[in-house]
Amino acid sequence: MPNTPRPRRVAPVTHDPAALKWARERAGWRQGALARQLGISASVLCEAEKGTRGLAPSVMNRLAETFQCPVTMLLAKVAA
Repeated sequence: MPNTPRPRRVAPVTHDPAALKWARERAGWRQGALARQLGISASVLCEAEKGTRGLAPSVMNRLAETFQCPVTMLLAKVAA
């Protein structure tokens, strides 16, 4: 059996990547500093801003707390 790598499990994206990046920049945070504040790696935050990785609800709550905004402002908009 060939040694093939397993696909990486990625959480579904439930946030709005553009809103996340906008909020970070508006608050004056750099990616690395914000990632340290949240207890995640800078690469995870970068992927979240690109929309290629989801964030755990606990991280979303910490983001909203850090930005002093409701978590709903960071969530993806769902078409009705």
